[in-house]
Amino acid sequence: MKIERYDISLDVNFSAHTYIGEEEIHTEGEGESILLNVSGPVIDSLDLDGKRASFEKGGKNDEIVVRGKFGRKSTLKIRFHAEVSKTLMGLYLARTVDGTEMFTTQFESTGARMAFPCVDDPSWKAVFRLSVKVDDGLDVISNMPPEKVESLKGKKNFVFQDTPRMSTYLLYLGIGKFETRSGKYNGKDVYLSGLVNNLDSTEFPLTVGKQSLEFFDSYFGINYALPKMHLISVPEFGAGAMENWGAITFRETAILVNKNTSEITKKRVASVIAHEIAHQWFGDLVTMKWWNDLWLNESFATFMMYKMVEKYYPDWKITGEMMLTRASGALNDDSLRGTHPIDVEVTDPEKVAQIFDQISYGKGGMILRMIEKFAGFEEFRQGIHSYLTAFSYQNATGADLWKSIEKSSGKPISKVMEAWIKRPGYPYVTVTKEGDKLHLKQGRFLLDGSVSEETWPIPLTVKRNVSEDSVLMETAQMDIDARNVLKLNSDESGFYRVLYDDSSYQEILGSLKHLSYLDKWGLVSDMFAFLVSGKLNFDRYLQYISYFNEETDNTVVQEISSQLQQLYLLNHMNSKLLDTAQKFHRAQLARLGSMKQGESVNDTILRGALSTRLAMVDAKFASETAKKFDSIESEVPDMRGAIALSAALHFGDAGKMADKLAKVRSDEDRVKIISAMGHLKGEDSYNFVTKLFDEGKIKKQDITSYFVSLGAEPANRDLTFRILPDIVNRMSKVFVGTATPGRLVFQVVPYVGLGRTKEMKELLSRISTPLIERGIIQGLESLAINENLLKRL
Repeated sequence: MKIERYDISLDVNFSAHTYIGEEEIHTEGEGESILLNVSGPVIDSLDLDGKRASFEKGGKNDEIVVRGKFGRKSTLKIRFHAEVSKTLMGLYLARTVDGTEMFTTQFESTGARMAFPCVDDPSWKAVFRLSVKVDDGLDVISNMPPEKVESLKGKKNFVFQDTPRMSTYLLYLGIGKFETRSGKYNGKDVYLSGLVNNLDSTEFPLTVGKQSLEFFDSYFGINYALPKMHLISVPEFGAGAMENWGAITFRETAILVNKNTSEITKKRVASVIAHEIAHQWFGDLVTMKWWNDLWLNESFATFMMYKMVEKYYPDWKITGEMMLTRASGALNDDSLRGTHPIDVEVTDPEKVAQIFDQISYGKGGMILRMIEKFAGFEEFRQGIHSYLTAFSYQNATGADLWKSIEKSSGKPISKVMEAWIKRPGYPYVTVTKEGDKLHLKQGRFLLDGSVSEETWPIPLTVKRNVSEDSVLMETAQMDIDARNVLKLNSDESGFYRVLYDDSSYQEILGSLKHLSYLDKWGLVSDMFAFLVSGKLNFDRYLQYISYFNEETDNTVVQEISSQLQQLYLLNHMNSKLLDTAQKFHRAQLARLGSMKQGESVNDTILRGALSTRLAMVDAKFASETAKKFDSIESEVPDMRGAIALSAALHFGDAGKMADKLAKVRSDEDRVKIISAMGHLKGEDSYNFVTKLFDEGKIKKQDITSYFVSLGAEPANRDLTFRILPDIVNRMSKVFVGTATPGRLVFQVVPYVGLGRTKEMKELLSRISTPLIERGIIQGLESLAINENLLKRL
């Protein structure tokens, strides 16, 4: 049996936050029953082919089994009523800080069942026809354009065109008073929409939207399938963005660009738009059969978004952002024993949220980057085109994609990919110089320093003075010619680390001018990982990174800055570390100087990042920077995070921070102030800030920023330990069915648990739930790693 289409009619009471629904589910194929998912909506009646049908509870709370004789073609008619969700899942209520409301949907992965009865499974694709009755004065947005808008007494009925065949999690419904800007691409409308008086943006998002459509039309060789594209700004949103087909939703900070937008956020806006539009092909047009291949959706969109941005904004060096965010996160998380394979078995869709992580996004994206180079750039692209063409409007698996790329490239893609995606972890290669040879040995890299002699088929690249070699390293050990070698893993194209002997390190560090910024980032990133795992001692690490003291590239400098900050958060009393961090940041800021007309975007971004981190380790710098807090709205946007943090550290005044929070209009500025408030010391400040949450003066989506900072601040760790159950409870109520609470636990436990591992384990065992279980495992493992590192600093 399959579902051919859903005809869904909703009558919405906007002021009461309720709706009445009537749907017809048209099935094909004979059977005696169908299992539907429903969680929240109350079923009032149910008819099968015009006759009353019975239903019973299924094996889970969100399942019902409808009994009856389904013919070759049957119609199941369901009447139901529901309340709009107060969480950030399903059809939910989203508010601006001034109280303006909209209804919006977030259905991935199991949210559609919270809005209407359905088979909430990605492989059960169907056509959707939606009609929505709302009060006059309200607008409605869905995946397709309206076919007609009917005027009724005091109401309007929006009847939308049929969607293509698609999965339930991609359906979208937005209701509110919207303002919209529009443009055209290839004869199709491209819209930027948001609540009235909340669409403070330039045309930049529309421009990037059109550029993305142009790029992917060309790259995939298949034109965008729908008649329009909506980019929708949502005031409260648990995710960063969501790829609903033809109606993409975004947090305000991920879509709006105006005079208050920092350069780093502008980069993020472009990247997120490109990511979600890539999904219109990879995820929407062709969808995974089941959630174990979720990574394919997310990693491919991650990989493709950097390609698109790199083409249209080459000066941004956006691949550096990929390394600082996606690659770094994936390399860290996948070097824990508590990691998981990219292709992980998912039996319960309720647990899908736990794999929306750096492995699905970052590692998957990096593996695709590695395979692209191995297959050949054009051969890789042709394989993608063939795959999308063959499976349009259908479901597919990762194996289908590997076969397609293998056919176009003639390389053993399936064999290599299976080895990388079916098991956890990744390799590191040790390099020992032996005469005119380099002896290479591989094993699994683990941050806890343990030894695991596993092997991967590594597409190894060797950068030489005037050439580059590629070889597939399939054995535990091998030798290569040492002549003219600059480094291994050229431009960090592979997902592995490289540990050199000291003489090789000295040669490489003496030849930095011949290396790309990506090569240098890789060296520095690997050095820190080897410090943490005990393969490099602290003094040697400091010696090696001192070669980069005069580095000017944003990506490399930010990496070192981030490492020094992490070490400071581990041991803020270490005088050698404090001195190194202060000197490095002061010297880099002196090199950059004050902002100059026409300076590079990356210099502007770097100045802000360095200032933020220097404020944490230099009280004098923080006191000087804090003087700008009263005029923060008129300061350079990329400096505002440093100013807000400095104000929190220097003044320590929650009321002062809250007053400014109430005055700023930019969501980005609000998040910077909220994050800085986590550094206000003591329980009184915590109670003050949580009262702002409870009163709706801080958006639900933004509480994560506060709690992460609270746990990172050395002076607040005892407090965070005591109130961790309250933090997890608050997070779990807001981010229902998502991995966000677990990620928070993973982020704060490695610092808050320092010096009290036993007590932390006992506390976490009391508050553990299935949705934070993975975060607990990773957090405790990272805590043990930090405790061991602390002994060596």
